[in-house]
Amino acid sequence: MGEKNEGNNLDNRPKKAKAGIFVGLIILCLCFAGGYFVYANNQNQKIKDFLAQSGIYDGITIDGIDVGGLSKEEATDLLNTTYGANAASQKLVFFYDDEEWPCAFQEIGAEYQVNKAVNLAYNLGRTGTEKEKTKVASSLLKHGEEIPLEFTYDEMKLQDKLIEVADEFEQEPQNSTMTRSGGKFVITEEAEGRKMNLEGTMLNVESVLESKKGGRVAIVADTTQPEITYEDNQYVTDLIGSYSTKYTAYDQNRNTNLEVGCNYLNGTMIAPGEVFSAMEGLGEQTYARGYRNAGVYVNGKVEAGMGGGVCQITTTLYNAAIYAELEIVERYPHSMTVGYVPLGRDAAVADTYKDLKIRNNTEYPVYLEASAINGVLEVSLYGHEAHDSRREVEFQTVYEGTIAKPDEIVTEDPEKPEGEREITHNGRTGAKVSVYKIVRENGEQVSKEWFSSSSYRAVADEVTVGTKITEPENKQVDAIVPQEPQEMQEPQETQEPQEEIPVTDFVDENSFGIQ
Repeated sequence: MGEKNEGNNLDNRPKKAKAGIFVGLIILCLCFAGGYFVYANNQNQKIKDFLAQSGIYDGITIDGIDVGGLSKEEATDLLNTTYGANAASQKLVFFYDDEEWPCAFQEIGAEYQVNKAVNLAYNLGRTGTEKEKTKVASSLLKHGEEIPLEFTYDEMKLQDKLIEVADEFEQEPQNSTMTRSGGKFVITEEAEGRKMNLEGTMLNVESVLESKKGGRVAIVADTTQPEITYEDNQYVTDLIGSYSTKYTAYDQNRNTNLEVGCNYLNGTMIAPGEVFSAMEGLGEQTYARGYRNAGVYVNGKVEAGMGGGVCQITTTLYNAAIYAELEIVERYPHSMTVGYVPLGRDAAVADTYKDLKIRNNTEYPVYLEASAINGVLEVSLYGHEAHDSRREVEFQTVYEGTIAKPDEIVTEDPEKPEGEREITHNGRTGAKVSVYKIVRENGEQVSKEWFSSSSYRAVADEVTVGTKITEPENKQVDAIVPQEPQEMQEPQETQEPQEEIPVTDFVDENSFGIQ
């Protein structure tokens, strides 16, 4: 009953008290409304004043630099002072080991987009509807705005620069070299070959440029190893094969060709497994490269041809190679016999269709030494001797048969008296031979095997026969004494001794005149 009475007392509060509370609430609301109105009015005025600024609005920064209140020109000058000079001094440095290739930012059109950033900053809050401008101004007043400074470069210029550096960077693998002087070898270090990996290097460039600054760019390289290393050349200690031939001194042009050709071959290194081409080693036989016209055989006759005599070099090399027991990949005999080596032991070269090719079938490099001095042409091959020192190699030529001369070639001459006969060119008989390789150990023959066969063609004699008929003179004849008829005899073919011509080379009849 007591609680009920207490509730009733509350419900029976005076109406004046209730009215006072209500009025108080109204006054409080009016105060809040008035305060908000004042605040809103102040804010609107603040925004209006903010938007009325002539320069870049306050609160705006470009790449961390406050540009609020600055004019476009002032902001541009400020940023150019900071970043423009920075761009001019920046550079990329491509590097590989201790080598460097610098690239200034100007070369690739790299720059900071100052004007673009300043324009963005200045226009922020100045475009759009009034509502949009007010929203931007309000955001700037509260939080500010950071505008990034864009960094750009010319991709085409960068690619061109990268290709330029790649061309300078690229190098072929360099074999360790050997030179022989005073009976001793001098050996150089090898160098690996390299080529820039453009894709990988470009990724490194882009990674550096992300910082908007210069820096060092590691070149990504694809490498190739040389065929002959310094260590390999340490094993070249033995003379594994040599041969010499003689030449006469009267044909100076031919002697020059021998000296020039030997100089081109001298010092050649043949890597293990490599096939050496004598024609490539001798190079193009031109006047500019030191070669001269000298005697060569064309269809059985001596004519002048550029590089005449080089076949003696390749023949001498061939014999040194077979004594070194290197593999002969390609070899051609001359079309006719030569006098500076035994039959079957020559090696002709001509244009692009005859070459001497030798494979280094050893595990170590082979060094070729060649010289033509005082009438002696000598080729020596140095390497690592794999055979027993008691092993001896010999080559034996076996004559298989003679190829007879073709029928003589007759030319009629109406200016010569009938019946007159003149041999204008002596032909040659041909020959077929085989060469056998004989191996001895401790002086005892352990093998004899066929090694090669060669054929040398025969060349016909050339004869000029007169056809001019001579009228008999009218004379008084006292008597005519009949004579006994004489038996007609067949003309006898004479086999003239074949002169060896060591100063010339011999060319196949299908060649173009130079061997």
